[in-house]
Amino acid sequence: MRSALLPLAVERFHPESPQNAALLCLCQEGTVILQTFVHHEQRVLLIVTPDESVSDLLVSLLDASKAPGAVKRAESRQCSIVRVCGRGLVKGVDVCCMTISSLAQLHAVDLDKCVAVATSLVLPDGSGLEALAYVHGVRPELGVILVGDSDIEEMALEALAAGATDFLPLHDPYVRGFRHAVIRAIAQQRVRWENERLHRELSQSVAELALANEQLQQMIVQLELAVRTDELTGLGNRRWLSLRLETEWAESSRFGLPLAFMMIDLDGFKQFNDSLGHQQGDEMLRTAARIIRANCREVDVVARYGGDEFCVLMTNTPADEAIQVAQRILDACESISQRASSHPRLNMSIGLSHNMISGPAGPDQLVTHADEALYAAKWAGKHRAVLYPGPQKLETSVSE
Repeated sequence: MRSALLPLAVERFHPESPQNAALLCLCQEGTVILQTFVHHEQRVLLIVTPDESVSDLLVSLLDASKAPGAVKRAESRQCSIVRVCGRGLVKGVDVCCMTISSLAQLHAVDLDKCVAVATSLVLPDGSGLEALAYVHGVRPELGVILVGDSDIEEMALEALAAGATDFLPLHDPYVRGFRHAVIRAIAQQRVRWENERLHRELSQSVAELALANEQLQQMIVQLELAVRTDELTGLGNRRWLSLRLETEWAESSRFGLPLAFMMIDLDGFKQFNDSLGHQQGDEMLRTAARIIRANCREVDVVARYGGDEFCVLMTNTPADEAIQVAQRILDACESISQRASSHPRLNMSIGLSHNMISGPAGPDQLVTHADEALYAAKWAGKHRAVLYPGPQKLETSVSE
């Protein structure tokens, strides 16, 4: 098993010195292990060839000032560490060379630190095409340079079609382009790394922007909800009711749809609040809100109008159905009051108006009609529902 490491600038080769960082190759039980003493962007050029003369030639070509005879070898266990004199190929990158002789050794090398691979087309246990396939299977972005005799042109074309970075015949003047081929491979990989870095940063920025937009949308939804929600009861507030009333009135007027409005007032709430305190009064308001909401449809607009008054806007609802809703609310209020031990009990009065019955001129008059019906319910004895009469001003008591 032959393996060699070729660190450049060997005259100052001191692995313990951070200024002269290098890569060491150790062989343990047939496995090639790379230990890195990293200075900045140190990378490995891996040469795969069974012919030491070819590896020596390629290494010497990396530095035009050195001839193949300048290569020095030192044996270490089963490995030979080969050192050559040279300088960095690309500015800002320390490139060290490591030579191995077979496809099996290639499988044992950690390619993470490799900046390029140069392989012979013919290997003792495979071919350069197999080496190319393996390298691209592990590191698809890694540049692979194939070298071989010029009489195997078809294999070279096949290798280039399979994704090889370059092919160099092993004779002058072509082989002398090896150094430039390596420089191109290193430069291409640096461009890929930079593109990948920019892509990661862009993806992260897009993800962060999407998260920020999502958070902003959530904040907008929360703000909209807060603006239209009564804090005490969780129902809609008067502002939200007014907006929906304008919208639904326009819709019902355009298409001739029935529209009902309900005004609800708690009977004796002031005395209850004065005798038991504001906390108990607030709890009564929350209970009333739950009763009203539970007996209305999901599409109905239920809101706190102010103080102890509540409103319900019922779209596309005939008058008789609106009366049934009012009756359900009164029945639910009576049921809860009977189970409660506190006195006075929770009671409600309800006034209803309907666009098909009273013929209001606009949404404000629809509300006024419901308010007048509420006063009629109070005048009639409270805890009842009254539908606002038509032009005849006839009072209709729904519940005693």
